[in-house]
Amino acid sequence: MTGDNGGLRAGRMAGDDVTGRHGRPRPQQYEIWVRGHLGETMRLAFPGLQAQLRGADTVLTGAVPDQAALHGVLAEIEALGLELLEVRRLPPS
Repeated sequence: MTGDNGGLRAGRMAGDDVTGRHGRPRPQQYEIWVRGHLGETMRLAFPGLQAQLRGADTVLTGAVPDQAALHGVLAEIEALGLELLEVRRLPPS
């Protein structure tokens, strides 16, 4: 990547530490909003994510180990015919 960005990749902010020990990516916390209320069977499709109702929608929240896992969650949402409303990476706690 060229330009005067101090070697940062697009989409990353200075101070973002996305790697843990041994250079492995650290799990990132995400909020993933889908339309409608998910029943128990649908929630089981997303192990490791907590489901909370917010109005007419469901928010799945939790740690996702890496980008491949995030894409897997998004693919599962699509495969189940759910409407994806928003994906938000949460700041580290």
